[in-house]
Amino acid sequence: MFVCVCNALNQGDVKRAATDGNATRPAEVFRFHGCKPQCGKCACHMRAELNRHCCSDGGQDQVVANVAADQAIAAE
Repeated sequence: MFVCVCNALNQGDVKRAATDGNATRPAEVFRFHGCKPQCGKCACHMRAELNRHCCSDGGQDQVVANVAADQAIAAE
């Protein structure tokens, strides 16, 4: 299933960025694949996919910290 239609990134691409590139944030997924966010509609779904992959190997604390940081930035 596609996660980011604008950049044609699917669930496998997000998982690969998390596994091979240690991505824990959408920006890191885009960087890993050499693209940039476009419309931003994929952010929530991408965070959920990252959470699923990161938490399966004990990275939940990092994901929680990143979400808190993203919320703080959005509030500015």
